[in-house]
Amino acid sequence: MRIQFTVTDEELEILTKKAIEGGFPSVTEYCKCSSLQENTSYVDLYTTLLNKISSLPKGKEFVLRELIATPPALIGRWFYENVNKGLVKNVEHIGKAEGGVEKYKRI
Repeated sequence: MRIQFTVTDEELEILTKKAIEGGFPSVTEYCKCSSLQENTSYVDLYTTLLNKISSLPKGKEFVLRELIATPPALIGRWFYENVNKGLVKNVEHIGKAEGGVEKYKRI
């Protein structure tokens, strides 16, 4: 089921700031977790992923499954989008690896 609501530009700024401060990978996930008053395991897994990336040496190339055994597709999508938006500062997308999975480099 899809639930939608409209916010003003100012409200979006507030929600975006809270999502970033809370370590959420997206405003959508922040809103969902806030309304349900819980922090989902996806958010924890995403935070774990970011922490593992931070511990990689600069220049290291990787795919997500090297850091998380079986990353859910949703985590991969969040990560890909956030890298492309510049929200993940220490990573760049460098194309696709064997098998068509997204490949990244720690910068």
